[in-house]
Amino acid sequence: AHPARYRKSADELIPAIANLGIDGVETYYAYTNPEPWQPSPKQTKLVLQLSATYNLFNTCGTDTHGLSLLKRI
Repeated sequence: AHPARYRKSADELIPAIANLGIDGVETYYAYTNPEPWQPSPKQTKLVLQLSATYNLFNTCGTDTHGLSLLKRI
């Protein structure tokens, strides 16, 4: 889920998990929690490029984690 939100970069994570045999990656995600919801352009572009390189399906997150996604728990 949302591979550009972790301490390790999407550039590291996506190749590693692709080599483990995943089929897809959450590509469209609102990293900055905008109102109204929309995917974050910079991260979406990166994940789209990586998913194409590794022949992965692209998915969209539709769940919610509360009012703010901008803090770590």
